[in-house]
Amino acid sequence: MKLLSYNIAIRMDNSKQVAGFIKAQKLDFIAFQEVIRHLDESVFPLYQSKYQIEKIIGKDFPHKFFGPLWITDVTMRNGEVYKEFGGDIEQGNEILSKFPITYASNEFFHRHYEYSADRTDFYTEDHSRAVEVVEINVNGEKIQILNVHGLYSKDKKDTDRTIKQCKYILKAAKRKDLPTIIVGDFNLLPDTKSIGVLDKEFRNLIKEFKIKFTRPVVDHLKDTGKNVVDYIFVNDKIKVNDFKVIETEISDHYPLILDFEIKWFLWKK
Repeated sequence: MKLLSYNIAIRMDNSKQVAGFIKAQKLDFIAFQEVIRHLDESVFPLYQSKYQIEKIIGKDFPHKFFGPLWITDVTMRNGEVYKEFGGDIEQGNEILSKFPITYASNEFFHRHYEYSADRTDFYTEDHSRAVEVVEINVNGEKIQILNVHGLYSKDKKDTDRTIKQCKYILKAAKRKDLPTIIVGDFNLLPDTKSIGVLDKEFRNLIKEFKIKFTRPVVDHLKDTGKNVVDYIFVNDKIKVNDFKVIETEISDHYPLILDFEIKWFLWKK
């Protein structure tokens, strides 16, 4: 089976390119970060990524779970109001699957689902953050996928909040004894203590495969550069056939692709 993890960028007009890329990969599972669900028909096409992408690939992935993080209709900074969206939107994470989803939750570890417009203090307060925990029935057996877009931290380094975040994700991943894959944009560098929390109990494929970059340099966007902030972790019930990061500038992150099997015979005994 093949899984893709991809931060598709909230402010890039790339939905058709993302969908075309996915069509070419022959995937079984997709985990998106920075997906936008539009709630008004007046919302500009740039902020309709969930609808635009699923219009092209939706039939290939009949099972979906969208976990919204926040809702807004404007952006505010230092008292200035920017009506950039055209209507109400939600931003969140999404998992798409060719196999039936049997359980799904959107678990908040920072703040909660809320109207979130004021970005004046974003770099100190951030917006709400959650991890999707999804169980999927693969030919009668269950696997678990966790999908996260992590807390912002300056220079992608540790804070007390990012350490607590990774401890929460680890605890959530271990609640059930299932083949488990943890994916997402963690907004953290590989040598942080926060990532180390997961390294202790899961295989970090970024480190194992010596991946040097998961982000391109995108000239018109801030806070982009050649670094690693996106990860896939697996437990010992997952057999990794291949793992790669594809260098394409469709988004301000590279897509991560895992080719894997389930070690049913090991964990079912």
